[in-house]
Amino acid sequence: MLDLVYLAWNRLEFSRFSFEAMLRHTAWEHVSRLYVYDDGSEDGTAGWLRDNLERAPVPCEFVSTEYRSPVATTNDYIRRSEAGMFAKVDNDIAVPPGWLEAMLFVMDRNPTLDLLGMEAGRTKVPTDGFHGVYGWTPSTHIGGVGLMRTAPFKRYPAPKQNGRFGFTEWQCVYRPQRGWITPDLMVCSLDFVPVEPWRSLSEGYRERGWQRPWPLYDPAAHYWDWIENLGFEAAA
Repeated sequence: MLDLVYLAWNRLEFSRFSFEAMLRHTAWEHVSRLYVYDDGSEDGTAGWLRDNLERAPVPCEFVSTEYRSPVATTNDYIRRSEAGMFAKVDNDIAVPPGWLEAMLFVMDRNPTLDLLGMEAGRTKVPTDGFHGVYGWTPSTHIGGVGLMRTAPFKRYPAPKQNGRFGFTEWQCVYRPQRGWITPDLMVCSLDFVPVEPWRSLSEGYRERGWQRPWPLYDPAAHYWDWIENLGFEAAA
């Protein structure tokens, strides 16, 4: 069993969609507790998350912080929890069906891995499914979605910087064993999607200073296809 940590800061439309995807697509039988962090949102995100927290099928805790930093909010969670493993999802990430099972499969079979990220992408998967083919490759850092053991966070000092790149620096300094998997699942960063309403929302969020500029997905790659078939709207 593990904890699931959801990190939000503004971007209400993204939060509605990503939280809904997490509710629908998480294998909750593996989750002991859900922690929802709102790091000082000013656009209604905190209220919406509070109102929808009880929809999760596991015990939940809502935590309001003013760090303005995903690193600091993650450290806050680590101080609260005694869980041996936790999954982290940022509010601009839409997770697909099977995301947690895929990550647990890789982590369980690679006990030396400390941090595991999931990269968006499609691979050719044989008919026996992901169980025969999922592995991991070394990564430079873990980003918006990850499965992490708490041991390295207890073993090494907390990141010196609480800003956006503090966790990246911490990983580079202390070199925990980390990896990425690129399964036949579409983990989607909503701020990368080149179609509406996501493109306009991303532009507005960048103008407000709520998100970094990122290159959009290649329109020819159809990264957004599975999102359009989920059956719920961005502002539902």
